[in-house]
Amino acid sequence: MRIRPLEGLNLIALLTLSLLTLVFYSELKEPGEILLRFALMGAFLALAVFLAGRLERLPTAIRVAVDFYPAAFIPLLFESLGPLITAARGHARDELLIAADRALFGTDVTVWLERLVRPWLTNLLYVCYASYYFLGVSLAALLWRRNVADGRRFIFTLSFCYLVSYAGYFTVPALGPRFALASAQSVTLETTPLSRAISTTINELERTKLDVFPSGHTMIATAVLLVAFRRDRRAFWFLLPIVVGLIVSTVYCRYHYVVDVLAGLALAVATVPLGDRIYDRLADSGESSFS
Repeated sequence: MRIRPLEGLNLIALLTLSLLTLVFYSELKEPGEILLRFALMGAFLALAVFLAGRLERLPTAIRVAVDFYPAAFIPLLFESLGPLITAARGHARDELLIAADRALFGTDVTVWLERLVRPWLTNLLYVCYASYYFLGVSLAALLWRRNVADGRRFIFTLSFCYLVSYAGYFTVPALGPRFALASAQSVTLETTPLSRAISTTINELERTKLDVFPSGHTMIATAVLLVAFRRDRRAFWFLLPIVVGLIVSTVYCRYHYVVDVLAGLALAVATVPLGDRIYDRLADSGESSFS
């Protein structure tokens, strides 16, 4: 049975994390629960492969679900990373990123930015930060509706970008300025109902905390912008101010160091064309009927 590039990519990611779980089995608190989650996700991937081979005969709703399931699959992978990062890499290494920022700017940028904090600006930038959770799926839906092949390509490339960012969390695990520099901050950000609601919701929903380097928000938002520039120029101009605000918010809202943002920008520029090339190669090797 032919496997689409998307399922092949997700299967490799799932197998890699499963192997990592087995390697660090004795150091994990609940390795059986993690492996069970991965097994269930693997069963879902098998179903996706089965359905993908019959897409043209399926109702529209099922076809949409088969193409857009990464909107749920990728976050489930992300939520599994926390224990694995800790087991594989140990403690957070924020001191490396703090030192890098100080070497570049001579100061802790989040502390310096306190002079600019205003309630209206905080509200605006928290909204920009939260827009990250909708940017990718929104552009995917727009592209998919206009041209299914373009939509599928983008979903693959964006999934690839997410997985590359996840690999970065293992490379330099860190908690971010909101934790590591909390004692140096003298101005509170969450002073409005909106900022408190967004901050609290993110803290409660994202159980993986060692997710700072690279800035996934920056990387994914930039990837969305790059694809929009090539595929839908009107969408690009609409998204541009949102993405700029989002990138600024990652530092202003103390989730990331500036070096995280720079790494996210660089990786997005490299990963988007690489993801496209990988998609083309996999599709040409025997999956062209789905692309």
